[in-house]
Amino acid sequence: MAKPIVMPDLAATADTITLIEWKVKPGDTVNRGQPLAAIETDKAVTELESVAEGTVLKLLAEDGDVIEVGDVIAYVGQAGESLPDTVTTADTIARQGEPEEEKPVAAKRPAADAPRVSPLIRNLAKKMAVDLAQVKGTGNHGMITRQDVLDAANPAP
Repeated sequence: MAKPIVMPDLAATADTITLIEWKVKPGDTVNRGQPLAAIETDKAVTELESVAEGTVLKLLAEDGDVIEVGDVIAYVGQAGESLPDTVTTADTIARQGEPEEEKPVAAKRPAADAPRVSPLIRNLAKKMAVDLAQVKGTGNHGMITRQDVLDAANPAP
């Protein structure tokens, strides 16, 4: 059976975590403890490690997505194995067999015109009184980086 990879609860102060970058792609073989993705809470950037061995069957989120704690973000299993019909959360995994209201679970994405920025960088911009709408992101996929905020706060003469 395919093993769901769930976004862990790493920050007591945040209900969402930003997936910065996948380190694997569908079809890759992974071992338990192997880094799957770089993720960022409001306080730190860390690696999300695999809790299962096997083949990456499907990635349910993209780089830059803001994901709720407990959401399934990927599946690992045997190559060619079928996936569940519905995406589950940590709650539904824990309550297998119990009836549940059906509601779609998907990764939250920022609005198309909203700047792509992690919670950590958003807090830095707020402290430095930088309007993120005026900052051009130079990071991966146009994401606003720490250096972008510092440059906006202290423009070159």
